[in-house]
Amino acid sequence: MPDQSKLFPDHRRLSGERYTIETFRAAYDLPAQEAKRLYDKFGPSKRELDLLMRARENPAQFLNF
Repeated sequence: MPDQSKLFPDHRRLSGERYTIETFRAAYDLPAQEAKRLYDKFGPSKRELDLLMRARENPAQFLNF
């Protein structure tokens, strides 16, 4: 059986621009502990973190698709 990690590379490596934890925290004016929690959970992908923060601000926009 082929190595699954080679068939499905980690999507976070393919996500383009990345935040540092400091730039993510500053971009959304987050407390240090909350920024670290989200960064550790969702990774450094700017695209994913921006989408997450948009969903946190207005969850209804993501429920009507």
